[in-house]
Amino acid sequence: MGIMTEAEAKTILDKVLKLSTADECTAQLTGSIEGNIRFALNNVSTSGVVSNTNLGVSVAFGRRVGTSSTNDFSDASLARAVKRAEELARLAPENPEFVPAVEKQVYKPSSTFSAATAAITPERRAEIAMASIAPCRAKNLIAAGFLNDEQSFVAFANSKGAFGYQRSTDMNYTCTVRTADGRGSGWVARSLQDSTGFKPASDIEIAMR
Repeated sequence: MGIMTEAEAKTILDKVLKLSTADECTAQLTGSIEGNIRFALNNVSTSGVVSNTNLGVSVAFGRRVGTSSTNDFSDASLARAVKRAEELARLAPENPEFVPAVEKQVYKPSSTFSAATAAITPERRAEIAMASIAPCRAKNLIAAGFLNDEQSFVAFANSKGAFGYQRSTDMNYTCTVRTADGRGSGWVARSLQDSTGFKPASDIEIAMR
C-alpha cells in the first residue's frame, strides 16, 4: 500500500482504538515508497522500488504495557493485533518508567513534503543516472553513483483523543568520478527534501573537475 491518505489512516486507527479494552491504547501507522538506481563503470547496474506499510499497537493496563505490529489491515488482523498487545500487557511486569499517553492536542503542520520528490519515476531515475554517466564517457572518465528517493507518512492516534498525520520526502544522490588510469577522483553529493532544484547535469561537473 505504501502511502495512506490522512482519511485512510484515521479510519484504520479509529478501528484499532475501538477494539481495545485496555486503560490506554496508542496506534501508529507508518509507510513509505522508496526508489533507487545504482550505476558503476559508466553503466546502470541495479534499480528498484520498495513499498512498506506497518501498524504498531501499544496498550497499557495500569503500568503494564504490551505491543504488537502487523502489515495486514483487514478487520480480523486488526483485532488480532489488539488482542495480542493486550495479552502481552497482562503478562508483563509493571514498568517503573511508564509514561501515560499524551493528551489531545493540536499539531501544527510543517513543510516536510515535496510533490516533485514524490513524483520521481523509474524513468526519471534513469535520466539522472545518464546525466551523470554521459559527460564522463565523453571525457574518458568513469562514474559510479547511487540515487535514492523516498516518500513516507506517519499517523498516530490514542484513546485520549490525540491524532496526528504527516507526510515527508527525501532524496539523496552521490557520485564518484575517476580517471581511466585510477590516479584521480572527484566526488559530489546532494541531500534534498525538494528535488525541484536538483540539477544532475551541472552537479556532475563538480566531481569531474
